[in-house]
Amino acid sequence: MSSHIPLPKEKHNKSKLFVTRSHLLSKKHEHSKLIQTHPFNHQISIISQSTTVRETLAKYIGPYYNVTLKLSDFIDPAFISNYIKRNTLIALSSNRYIDADDVFAIDGQKLILSVGKDTYETLGLVGKSAQFPVERGSRFVVEIDLLDCMDPAKKYYQRVHNRLNAVLNEPVEFLVGYFDKNTGTPVTFDIPGATIVTPQVDTRSVPNMLVPNVPECLISTNEQTDTWTEHAHELFEWIGLAASCSQAVAGTSDEQTSAYTVPEPTSKDMHVVTARGLLSATAIHSVINELVAAHTEFYVCVWGFDDAPVSWNSSEHNFYVSGENMYAQAYVPHKNCCLSFQACGPWDAFS
Repeated sequence: MSSHIPLPKEKHNKSKLFVTRSHLLSKKHEHSKLIQTHPFNHQISIISQSTTVRETLAKYIGPYYNVTLKLSDFIDPAFISNYIKRNTLIALSSNRYIDADDVFAIDGQKLILSVGKDTYETLGLVGKSAQFPVERGSRFVVEIDLLDCMDPAKKYYQRVHNRLNAVLNEPVEFLVGYFDKNTGTPVTFDIPGATIVTPQVDTRSVPNMLVPNVPECLISTNEQTDTWTEHAHELFEWIGLAASCSQAVAGTSDEQTSAYTVPEPTSKDMHVVTARGLLSATAIHSVINELVAAHTEFYVCVWGFDDAPVSWNSSEHNFYVSGENMYAQAYVPHKNCCLSFQACGPWDAFS
C-alpha cells in the first residue's frame, strides 16, 4: 500500500515524496515494480555490512555504449529485429536538456520524442501537449511503437521514416544500454562507431557509522500520524546522507556544529558501494534479489537521469528547479519488509 507523505499542495512548484511499505513475500511485489518501472538510472549506492556487494554488482552491472545515430536508424526493420525484439534496449540522447532542447529516448520497445513547439509543428507526427512546462502548447511528446515499424510496406512506417528523415535527420549522440531481458546483464551491441563505456564503481568503508533502528511503526502500519511521517522523513534523509558517506552519519561530525542527529542510532561498520553509468533496471532488481536472499539489512539509493523524458511507469518528466527522480529503499529481511521512498521534482507526472 502506498502512502503519500503530506507536502504543500501547489502542483507545479513543490517536490513529491511517496512511501510504500511492502511485504517481501507478497505477490504484489510493490518494491520490485518500483525498480523495474524506472528505466533511466545513472547511479546506485548500496549501504550494508556485507563485504561482497561489489562482487554482486559486478555480476550484473556492466558496459554500455556511447554512439552517434540518426533517429531513423532506430526504426530500421533490421535494427528492430536484431535488438529491440531480442532483448532490452535503453537509449537516451546525451548533452541535451529536457527543458530547453529536443530530447530523444528509447524505453524498451518505444521511441520517445520530447520536442519544442517549432520541431513538433514541422515534424507532422501525432503527439500530445506536454504537461510541463505549465504553458500549454510550448512542448510536445511523440511516442512511436517500434514494433509497428517492422514492415517498410506499411503506410505508418513510411510516414514515420519520411518525417524523421525530413525534420530530425541530424546525427544524435546517445547513451545506449543493451541488456538481457531476464537478468539485466549487458549484451553486446554490435553497431559501427559505438564506444564501450565501463561504469564507475567504488567502495567506501565507514567504521562505526551511525545507523538508525527502523521504527516499528513504519514496518507495521501505514497510518499517517505525525510521528509516522516524521520517522519516514528521518529514514529517507538518513539513506541519502549514508549514500554520500556524510560526516553527519559517519560519527565524525562535531555535535555542536552539525544540524543533523541520527535518530536512535546503533554504531556499525558499514560499506557503501556505488556504481555510476547507464544502469539497467532489471540488473538493479537482480542485484537486490541476491542481497535479499542473504537475509541481512541493507539500504539502496538510486538516482535517475535529470533530463530523461519519463520516470516511473512512463510518467512524463521534465526539469523545473530540479529534475529529481530518485528512489531509496530500506530492506529489513528479518521482518520480511521493504520501505520504499520515491522522490520526484515538481515537473514530474508520477503520482
